[in-house]
Amino acid sequence: MSDLIKIDDLESAISAELNAYSDVVIDGTKKLVNKVAKKCCENIKNDSPARKSSGEKYKKGWKVKKTEDSPLRTVCTVYNSKQPSLTYLLENGHATVNGGRTRAIPHIKQNEQSANEELEEDVSELIKNGH
Repeated sequence: MSDLIKIDDLESAISAELNAYSDVVIDGTKKLVNKVAKKCCENIKNDSPARKSSGEKYKKGWKVKKTEDSPLRTVCTVYNSKQPSLTYLLENGHATVNGGRTRAIPHIKQNEQSANEELEEDVSELIKNGH
């Protein structure tokens, strides 16, 4: 009968359980952020346009960087290290020298939205199950 808690110890027992649960959720969420960011980066790489002349420099330039890591928060940024100035132009299209426009090649926003939805679902599952 060692599982019985005296009424005087109830507050500290509840507090200890909530702290343990909180630690599990925070650590699990941080791991999920890293995992989903890496997956998002790979998906953007796969969907990125690649020209033969550039040797797929743009496509191979996608990286993940942990931009913030505190005890309660982790932020990862997916970025293009090789040709960062092309991201907006390729995603949205742009004006050409002869007055026309290039077609947009959506490859970032759709993967960002998908990653955000996946992270939200995974964190909800983590919170429900506690592991």
